[in-house]
Amino acid sequence: MEESIISDLRESYGITFNQITPVTGGFMNLKWKVSTQKGELLVKQYSTKRFRREQIERIESSLRRQIILEKNGFPCPFLWQCGDRLIRWVDDKTAYMVMDFCSGKTENTETITITQMRSLGSTCAIMHKAFSQLPEPSARSLPVFGGYTMDLLWENFNSRMMKCSPDDNVEYRKALLALKPILKQLGTGFFDKFPKGLAHEDFQPGNILFDVDCVSAVVDFDRNCYSYIWHDIGRAILSFALEGNMMNVEKVYAFLEGYSQHSGLALPDIADALRLSWCIETPWWIQPKFFGECDDIPKRFKDEMLWLTEHWFEIDSLLCSQ
Repeated sequence: MEESIISDLRESYGITFNQITPVTGGFMNLKWKVSTQKGELLVKQYSTKRFRREQIERIESSLRRQIILEKNGFPCPFLWQCGDRLIRWVDDKTAYMVMDFCSGKTENTETITITQMRSLGSTCAIMHKAFSQLPEPSARSLPVFGGYTMDLLWENFNSRMMKCSPDDNVEYRKALLALKPILKQLGTGFFDKFPKGLAHEDFQPGNILFDVDCVSAVVDFDRNCYSYIWHDIGRAILSFALEGNMMNVEKVYAFLEGYSQHSGLALPDIADALRLSWCIETPWWIQPKFFGECDDIPKRFKDEMLWLTEHWFEIDSLLCSQ
């Protein structure tokens, strides 16, 4: 941890340290578990290489919704404020925040149990219901990153095709070409059937903590925004129920059972939630840099997009094969 952050923690928050331990996870951001006289805290430093200052300001706006959810009893970290700010700028290149440290462990598709999957579905529904009771942004515009509209999907695809060269990885070129039949099959009204509202937008294993049987906390609300709420569902199913090349249908229906316990929400069509996730995420993960040597997390996401591409036209039947 930079000395400037340590000094600012003492001066701005009155925090005295017993121990500072690095925490893994998080793309380019840095995290530390800090033992203090006030309990265990998590300090997160934002990467100013990954985020411009205006992007970090938008993150702070998103985090204010987390404060409301936590106050209303949703299992997510308590965020510390200094004055009216959640993110502290020590200098032009150093921005950080402080939150309570949440206990629990992360699970993956190999380790998550059916009971935990049911709890995950229930927690997702509670989160969506809590989000639905918050004021929506005055400008209800969908994110401009990813494939949230047909225009953005085609724009991204055509741009990649123009940049594609014989020097690119063969598997990448095959994956890119495989997108076109699906894009041509999608109608202009494909996105119209999906409910919109505030969504977590990063509902994946690194951001969900479990105790023995249940979700203990959902973390990292940095990306929450007005979006398609079923993206959270499709992302969870891909992350926790896709086992190698097979979809674990028992886990899918455990999630759906948990989600359906909470009235007032449209019951999701899992096949369409998966297709929606494909539309949004293929621009992120079908990229040349993920078809060579890369970290395990983006490789997993890329492989999930490849699986959806391969099985696009049979997803419904695969989810019915019990």
